[in-house]
Amino acid sequence: MYKEIFKRTLDLLVAKKNILIKALIVPFIILTIIENYLPTDIRSITLGVDNNISNSLPLLLILLSFLISVLMSITVHRILLLPEDKTPTFGILTLSKRELTFMLKVIYMTIFLVLFALILYVGLLFLAKAIFDALFGSFIANIFATASIVFIGISVLVLFSRMSLTFPTIAVDKPIGLFDSLNLTKNHKTLVFFTVVVIPLILATLLGFVYGLAIEFLMALISQKLSVLYSLLNVFITVLIIAFISVTYEYLINHQPIKEEKPINEPEITKTDNSFKISIDERYDLTFESLKEELFNQYSKIGFENITIDKPSSWMIKSSESNESYILLSHKDNFYEVETFNVEEEPILDIKRL
Repeated sequence: MYKEIFKRTLDLLVAKKNILIKALIVPFIILTIIENYLPTDIRSITLGVDNNISNSLPLLLILLSFLISVLMSITVHRILLLPEDKTPTFGILTLSKRELTFMLKVIYMTIFLVLFALILYVGLLFLAKAIFDALFGSFIANIFATASIVFIGISVLVLFSRMSLTFPTIAVDKPIGLFDSLNLTKNHKTLVFFTVVVIPLILATLLGFVYGLAIEFLMALISQKLSVLYSLLNVFITVLIIAFISVTYEYLINHQPIKEEKPINEPEITKTDNSFKISIDERYDLTFESLKEELFNQYSKIGFENITIDKPSSWMIKSSESNESYILLSHKDNFYEVETFNVEEEPILDIKRL
């Protein structure tokens, strides 16, 4: 599983590298400008009424950076998971319902993860640590606190990895919710954690270290302006992480257990001296309303016109001459049931397979 996802991710990145380069050139340029301008602008912030524009500019740049990152993520997901003609040559550069949904899901997930971490933090580091301190002393309590921080971090990352699979579904226009993503990954928690978090994190660390040294060397040797290569490295690492999320989603979808559909049961008939009952699989070409109409048309001709029950899943008519006679239609457990009592004429129904 791990090897398959790892190989598939690298194969896709190599096979679609030219498409990715074209689609990401505009986001890369914009993010490079933002990354090289933002630090200077932040240092220029001063307090005062006359500096409203200067103070708000960093926030605007952060929002713009977030927006571009979202567009870039959707573009990468679509390129890797869909045919080439489903994504514009120069990437997605406009906002639609899909992009807005993606952004909202990012915000929702962030809020949820922060609240989750806070709950664990309060429970473990405040309450449990105090108990450990009182029972075993500060040394054991400090060890417990350190272990708790590690546990909280891993728990948040596990939850993030499982929820993150909602994003490729939004990108390919087959959206699922954050909790649907949890359901999708419930039998693959370890796999998803390693392919979405651990492996990309290891690769990102190695690439960042090796290429970071190379960039620093070039900056010292040639020009400080080559710091722009850091932006290129950041984009590449981001694409790598997104690719692992995409391929993990693709793998889980392709390996979903196939549910074998049960064959359609033949109508089952039960007869006694004064009653008749037929059970009909709801997968036949009929509806509750059509059965009501058929039964009423048949039995109204012999005096059964008094509708005593008329609910979404149950319906009954009785004879005006005898309350002991009735025709009952019900819908439950994926079956339609027609039951008659003290009625000489059996139901005549037009039952057809779909």
